[in-house]
Amino acid sequence: MVPPTPLFGALPGGPELTIILLILAVPIGAGLFVYYDAKNHGMAYAPAWALGVTALFFAGFLPGIPAFFAYVYVREKQARSGTPRPNVGDD
Repeated sequence: MVPPTPLFGALPGGPELTIILLILAVPIGAGLFVYYDAKNHGMAYAPAWALGVTALFFAGFLPGIPAFFAYVYVREKQARSGTPRPNVGDD
């Protein structure tokens, strides 16, 4: 009988490290996406949205999902209402 081949090679703690990296990468990635997207859409509270979404993703994956969708909803509502974009200094 052939011994099973480890999925992550000979790296001790490979699966655990992968899970920890995913737990850190998803909230930080979502926060960065929200921040840069909010800045591109001229939202005045881009840092607040990014910190809120990131904090809720760190609190748990389930609270982070509605926060992300709330951001998208507010962004689209602002775009539809024709709210003028403030000058954010990128011009």
